[in-house]
Amino acid sequence: MTRCTLLLITTGESGRRALSEGMLLAERYVDGLPVDLAITNSMPFAIAPAARIQERVSYPSPLNDPSAAATAVGPLQAIWNGNKWLTPGSCPPKPMSDNGATEWQWAHYNAVLQAPGDSMMLLWDVFVVPMGERMAA
Repeated sequence: MTRCTLLLITTGESGRRALSEGMLLAERYVDGLPVDLAITNSMPFAIAPAARIQERVSYPSPLNDPSAAATAVGPLQAIWNGNKWLTPGSCPPKPMSDNGATEWQWAHYNAVLQAPGDSMMLLWDVFVVPMGERMAA
């Protein structure tokens, strides 16, 4: 089973509405992958107003984690920025003065700072297996 952690920037004004939107976004992310995967579990593990996260976001700097998905909040496989999906392989280039951080770290930082202040941010875990390995109910 593979764990995918997603950062979802939602339009939901309330936590309840953001969770509903987050569930749909997580399913759409998996459905859009180029391989046939089955979701075995899907759950949020953090939710907060964007304004609170924006106050605390860290300026990108080198990390000890060399993986492509590494960010200051841990590995993120994708970010829904409110308009489109960003992934470590499909994100904007880092700035010339990158402070030693990766393109993905900069994509994460910019997505957080550019989120509407009234939006909600969720960290959402999706656990997937190849469709052929899905256990029968």
